[in-house]
Amino acid sequence: MTELERANPSSSRGAATAAGQAERSWRRPAEASGGGLEPLPPGHKFNLGCGPVQPEGWINVDASNRAKLASRLWPLDRALVRLGVLAKTEFGPQVKVHDLRKPLPYPDGAAACIYAGELWEHFEYADAVRLTRECLRLLAPGGVLRICVPDGAAFWARYLILCEEEMARARGARSAQRLHQHVEIYFKDISTRRIWLGSLGHIHKWQYDEVQLVELLEDCGFTSVDRMRFHCSRIPDVSQVERSDFLIVEGVKTGETGGRRQVCIAP
Repeated sequence: MTELERANPSSSRGAATAAGQAERSWRRPAEASGGGLEPLPPGHKFNLGCGPVQPEGWINVDASNRAKLASRLWPLDRALVRLGVLAKTEFGPQVKVHDLRKPLPYPDGAAACIYAGELWEHFEYADAVRLTRECLRLLAPGGVLRICVPDGAAFWARYLILCEEEMARARGARSAQRLHQHVEIYFKDISTRRIWLGSLGHIHKWQYDEVQLVELLEDCGFTSVDRMRFHCSRIPDVSQVERSDFLIVEGVKTGETGGRRQVCIAP
């Protein structure tokens, strides 16, 4: 997780309210019509950009340099850890190393659900579009894609609050320190400095808000696209992979059951 991701408020709703924005139509748990939730279609569960979150029962995919080293050259990785050159890592042969700018080596409809936490912002927008379409191909009808990214609107809403607080002071009493620190967090993350053994494209290459992310999924063919609460999902065991309460959007691949699966629907 980058500094920018840690700096996002734990509740985007709280940041928006503090900035004087209108309350969002947050999704609330509700049973699907007919009673209970319909099960996900048969298929694999994918955890893209898994990092250290690697639960059993999921195909955990990562393309960081450390994942490559620990998965493909694990004896060397362990030797470097023993020598104190590298810290211990959760990566190992159990993680599937794959460059997500390329198609995933699985057939159409192989996935029941796909989760991606703090990943999409590390791709240039054209690559994010291609990956979103690739997820649609990979999902079975009725399958679910869930994406969590830092909330750009919440981040800059916080910046405006800090700025307004300083502007309300007499000029001689103002301090730019908090503004400087907030801006530094952002630009340190989008800098071009390479990080040794860091993740693929560790820097952020795009910034999302609810409007952009919802539109991206809809334009790529997903239906029932909604902003969701933390751990409130059509994916029953999403808590195994979801660690951050940022901007979370979920969509369904249209199919025989895709249009009827409903959870966290707005009133």
